[in-house]
Amino acid sequence: MRELWRKLVRRVSWRPVASYFFLVFIFFIAARLYAVSPENVPGAVLFSLPFAVALAWVYYRKFQQPLEQINAITRQMAQGQLNKEIRILSNDEIAELAHNINALAGRLRETISDITDEKNRMQAILNSMSDGVIAVCRGGRIITVNHVVEQILNQRQEDLVGKDLVGVLRHYDFDRLLKIALQSQEEISEEIQLLVPEVRIYRVTFTPLLGSDLGGDRGGVVVVLRDVTERRQVEQMRSEFIANVSHELRTPLTSISGFLETLLDGALEDRELARHFLQIISDETRRITRLLDDLFALSNIEYRRVTPRRDNVHLDDVVERVREIFLPQAQEKNIRLVNNMQHDLPPVVGDSDMLTRVLINLVDNAIKYTPEGGTVSIKGGLADAGGVFISVSDTGIGIPADSLPRVFERLYRVDRARARGNGSGYGLGLAIVKHIVELHRGRIEVQSTPGVGSTFTVFLPLPEEQKQLH
Repeated sequence: MRELWRKLVRRVSWRPVASYFFLVFIFFIAARLYAVSPENVPGAVLFSLPFAVALAWVYYRKFQQPLEQINAITRQMAQGQLNKEIRILSNDEIAELAHNINALAGRLRETISDITDEKNRMQAILNSMSDGVIAVCRGGRIITVNHVVEQILNQRQEDLVGKDLVGVLRHYDFDRLLKIALQSQEEISEEIQLLVPEVRIYRVTFTPLLGSDLGGDRGGVVVVLRDVTERRQVEQMRSEFIANVSHELRTPLTSISGFLETLLDGALEDRELARHFLQIISDETRRITRLLDDLFALSNIEYRRVTPRRDNVHLDDVVERVREIFLPQAQEKNIRLVNNMQHDLPPVVGDSDMLTRVLINLVDNAIKYTPEGGTVSIKGGLADAGGVFISVSDTGIGIPADSLPRVFERLYRVDRARARGNGSGYGLGLAIVKHIVELHRGRIEVQSTPGVGSTFTVFLPLPEEQKQLH
């Protein structure tokens, strides 16, 4: 019993008890006055009115005004203004309620801040990924995307969220895979081609979005798009390269094998015929040797197994030396080989032998693809954008526009039959040229019009510019 009394004493707020006691006491006095003299009722009323007004004012200040303040502040908090605070300067239950509401608002601010920070961290992680990421709810609508998807679709995240993913991509295979992934909730991966806006190859992986209420829905998927276009192009180029090398080796080896069998079958008895066959075998052997030499040279340059020397190279000397090498060949075809190099060009830093090989390959191609009576011109000077340039122009058969992006690929030739008819090599010369120029931190460009001619231009930096590039 004593324990119960102590709990009651601790839990009861004695201020309201005192107030109620005072009110009961006043009521009791008024009742006694009425019992003694009923005629004093109007006087008692007049006497009690000031007390009633005073009590009303005390009630308003003590209860009504704080509650109105609490109501107004909590309405603002409900609208998201959690930085508001209820200020009540008292020490009663209402003040305690206000304190609890302020503490709740503070806790909500901390929770929202933590959630916002976590969301920003997750978005930062998504945006740092090189793959496109799309989160989709069970209904197929977009929950979130990263910046890679924004670039792929050329739309902002704000515009994509909530849209139907199939309606955005409009791709049959993607639609089919998405439906399977949403229904089966199993991981699916497949390569598809998307036109966004150009044709690209993507490895698309659909992964179940397990245990998530994102978008108010369960059973969504995460779609990861990995661009494998360059990888597939490299694989195709590698396959084509192997096929081309096999073809180029098979042709002379077949010829050599055929003539050797003919010689072994008795053609050795005819000295003149045997000598003719042996000459063909020798020519085909040299063709194979040149092909292998070019392949090894290209491989060494591509994988930086050779380092160019860093000498001062005067390009006008290189051009004149190359011109002297090809002058007999040009005169044999009645082709004018013109040197239009600007005099007193500043030297470039590089490997004289490599730069000479660049010019030899360009001039050799120009003469081979220029008909009799044409012109091959070598021109050089200071480039407008800095550095120096050397261009080799011809009045030859030209290159079709669709072949221009591929002329520097290994073993690529515009027309194999035409190339062989002109005594061309194996399509490695321009690839070697491009890599040598890049080793010297330069670049090469080509312009061509079929039936008019072609111009290959090499741009090389000057020594001061090379120091800035390092």
